[in-house]
Amino acid sequence: MSKIFTLLLMLIVAGALVIVDQSPQDCSVFYVVGDDLFSTVDRAGAFKFTQITFALLDKIQRLKGRISTGEYAVHKGDTIIDVLIRMFTEQRVIRKFTIPPGWTVYKIIKKIQEDDLLFGEVSSLPAEGELMPDTYYYCFGDKKESIIKKARNQMRLVMASLQEDIEKCTASTGLSLNEILIMASIIEKETASDEERSIVSSVFHNRLRKKMRLESCPTVIYTVSNGQGTIHRDLTKDDLKSESKFNTYRNVGLPPTPICNPSKRSIIAAANPAQTEYLFFVAKPEGNGHNFSKTYDEHLKEVKLLRESRKNVMQ
Repeated sequence: MSKIFTLLLMLIVAGALVIVDQSPQDCSVFYVVGDDLFSTVDRAGAFKFTQITFALLDKIQRLKGRISTGEYAVHKGDTIIDVLIRMFTEQRVIRKFTIPPGWTVYKIIKKIQEDDLLFGEVSSLPAEGELMPDTYYYCFGDKKESIIKKARNQMRLVMASLQEDIEKCTASTGLSLNEILIMASIIEKETASDEERSIVSSVFHNRLRKKMRLESCPTVIYTVSNGQGTIHRDLTKDDLKSESKFNTYRNVGLPPTPICNPSKRSIIAAANPAQTEYLFFVAKPEGNGHNFSKTYDEHLKEVKLLRESRKNVMQ
């Protein structure tokens, strides 16, 4: 009789706390199936009196088993019942994982591996250029591999949506789908300007047609950085002479693979180059874009202006 009375008393107290106890702050409860629920909520500092309510729930496996692994938001002023409703209805916090345009596979994998809210390991290393830069959504407990799958599928969807443009480009230039993707990756690293992408694309298409070396610095950076895509210094003359299939200062034609994961805009530009006679481009002295030239003499003048402007800045 005393045991029943004690249990009833605990239930009454727990019920009162469910209604009265309110969270003093905004926080998150990170729950993994099988964990002690009381300890998990208590660690988050979500409520003042969690002992009875969540300790009881830990004992009722049929109810506890309905709670999935996830991050559950607790807002200031929420009661325990508010949080329990979210847990039982899988209203998990949704987070964003952004892959910026131009990131290499190395940088993407590093960011995924460092995300403690994603579980597991990346089981298969993607090929460079295989992932579409975009923002992807996930919940605490999702697999690291899930981000890779989403980005890979998104790239396939984008390439499929551009099939007509790609086929026209292939027919007129002879470039394969993969070569267009390689071209897009170089364009992505050369300019962040939407207005310039198709013009930069025309320069590389024109040089390929004339059997000229592309002489793209980002391809050398990709070589020197061992595929990381960034270096913290200027390129040297020795860098430009480096023996690598990616070094477009030494080799005619495109590199063997993309040098980053390009955006849809750069893929469109690669497949739809502007109609120009430009063969050269260099950064504008004032920044914010490039100056384009048809001849080497014109290009040398633009390079001279750039160097002079840099000297003036350093003085």
